[in-house]
Amino acid sequence: MKLVAVMSLDAYRDDLHRIYREHAIRVFSELDIEGYHHSQTPSAAAIGWFGRSESPAYSTLTWAFLAEEQAADLLDAIEHYNDTHNLDHPVRAFQMPVDKAV
Repeated sequence: MKLVAVMSLDAYRDDLHRIYREHAIRVFSELDIEGYHHSQTPSAAAIGWFGRSESPAYSTLTWAFLAEEQAADLLDAIEHYNDTHNLDHPVRAFQMPVDKAV
């Protein structure tokens, strides 16, 4: 089993929900995020996820517990989405192993 987390700008929420439906991911959790950064260094701005302190960036974090094959399919679909859309801020996703669950 894998825990898959996906972070994206709120503008991509509907597209992500469509991807989840297409990959039979029927149960997931979602959290709205208001991102900020206070650094004015170019490296902080290059991260691209966080708004300046006076105007936040709105994004979402979703996560789901998935079978290994379904997790791999979802990550492939998100990679394809990023590759086929001209996104200033690509969708970020990662998976972690779930060694034990109760």
